[in-house]
Amino acid sequence: MKKRLNNLDKVLIALAIFLFAFVVSSMIIYTIKDWQYDTLITMVLSGSGVEVLAAAIIQIAKYKHKGDDNNDTGNDIEDN
Repeated sequence: MKKRLNNLDKVLIALAIFLFAFVVSSMIIYTIKDWQYDTLITMVLSGSGVEVLAAAIIQIAKYKHKGDDNNDTGNDIEDN
């Protein structure tokens, strides 16, 4: 049986795809327009911390939803 990805993995994969697409498209646009690579790329890649914030929100929501059950393995598959 194929193992399903949990929500945190899905969000981190989506953020990685966004960052890759952003870098590639920015480099193409900046090269065509002959602009300097400066503040925008630096802020998006290093200063934002979006993945840390998204991971924290997911974990907080998961623990609030489950209540006092602290033996979470990180998978979204519920044991029956």
